[in-house]
Amino acid sequence: MIPRLIAAAGGGALLALAFPPASYSVVAWFALIPLLWAVHAESRPGWSILYGMAFGAVFFGLDVSWVYRTLVLHGQFHPATAVLVFVGMVATLSLFPGSFGLVANLLRRKGLPVAISAPFVWVAIEYARSVFFTGFPWDLLGYSQMPSELLIQVADLTGVYGVSFVVVLVSSALFELAQWITGYGKARWSLSAACALTVALVVLYGSVRLDHYPITSSSDKGCSIGILQGNIAQEVKWEKQVRNYTFLTYERLGRLAREKGADLLVWPETAVPVCLGSGDPDWDRAVAISGRLATPMVIGSPSLDVIDGKEHFYNSAFLIDGDGPLARYNKVHLVPFGEYMPLTWLLPLGPGIAARDGDFSAGDSMTVMRLDGCPPFGVLICYEAIFPELARAAIGNGATLLMNLTNDAWFGRSAAPYQHVQLARMRSVENRVWMVRAANTGISAAFDPAGRVVASIPLGEEGNAVVTIPSTTPAGSFYSRFGDVFAWACILMCIVSATRGQVLFLDLPASS
Repeated sequence: MIPRLIAAAGGGALLALAFPPASYSVVAWFALIPLLWAVHAESRPGWSILYGMAFGAVFFGLDVSWVYRTLVLHGQFHPATAVLVFVGMVATLSLFPGSFGLVANLLRRKGLPVAISAPFVWVAIEYARSVFFTGFPWDLLGYSQMPSELLIQVADLTGVYGVSFVVVLVSSALFELAQWITGYGKARWSLSAACALTVALVVLYGSVRLDHYPITSSSDKGCSIGILQGNIAQEVKWEKQVRNYTFLTYERLGRLAREKGADLLVWPETAVPVCLGSGDPDWDRAVAISGRLATPMVIGSPSLDVIDGKEHFYNSAFLIDGDGPLARYNKVHLVPFGEYMPLTWLLPLGPGIAARDGDFSAGDSMTVMRLDGCPPFGVLICYEAIFPELARAAIGNGATLLMNLTNDAWFGRSAAPYQHVQLARMRSVENRVWMVRAANTGISAAFDPAGRVVASIPLGEEGNAVVTIPSTTPAGSFYSRFGDVFAWACILMCIVSATRGQVLFLDLPASS
């Protein structure tokens, strides 16, 4: 038992290296092998849960270690309380790889080799993590392959889950090969052949799709968008004495972008340090800047509505010009503990970390904003960019451009901003759509429909970038239209396996 626990935990540490800041993506292809070995060798299903949880505890403990810093520095949590919250979060997330270990082991007991069931079970569990407990699809396995443009193109059919499937399939084949070489198993040449064929098809498909979306020429006509990164520290951004500096900074950056030909300027999430509807006249300074620059702007700002005598705060994005707001979007997917405090009836701890005077309320729909000369666009605020269904909803409502307004200043120079930008980038590939991303302290960027990084502003720097979105580029894909059918197919395979002890034609015999 102990060697298997150590092996599984070591696999979790290896997988953490596949994500930022290390970003050794090749490690992901081997990281699951120790866990597969532990689950395969265990005759007691209950222990397989522990192996999966050990894997998950080490992986999540390393991968999202920045959560502790955020709780202490910005949430004003006592270090001991922050440790308890962080450990609870990691323990909860570890239940998902723990479930993988249990299901894979149970299927093995029904006669299905772990190496064959693993890709289907892994995707099913990842999908569960994406939707349960409000969903936390952070650093799913497929995101580890973002550095490989060839491999990630399949996401326009399968979402990120298809990339995860391929990585686990290769890990499974390598595990079977290692078993055969060491004399502890028989060679499953059919599995190896299926793995090689799948990888070849994914690479071929990626090559074809990259050719279909060539690199955009700087001479292409379209809407030129200026991305502004003010780099205002989280510790001071809400101080009244810093307001003037904030507005002057964004006006200066906007003027520089305007001189480069920007038709539209984009500020980050809550870049305007004033709540619209609070009666504070400083909010109108953003409108005045738009008027002076003679350029419409998309800005992030908190807002306040009074409905039936009750105050409702929103994390909002506005399209404005010199005359005032033209369109508004209220964030629909709020972050628990960040933008609202769950279970307040049980734990009256006050508003979420990012909320100031009270918990934020959720918006009710994905608004599509329209401006003459620019593609219709949907806005994803902060973590909304990690939820594929929200990007799909914006595309379904008519958007042909996505904007991600975020404030990653909460996380300092930790791994979080690097991880977050990679997750947002996948939405471009899945939906074959341009994305423009404005982040307060970085990383701001623009991605084309193939997921290429067209422009970027480094973390922790003030700057601006102008990117031209071709007016002829359509948006949408199979994934946009049909969603997570691949993930549901994997879930169905698991159900069939559990009830019949086989996975259709994948119940392949071993050969010596």
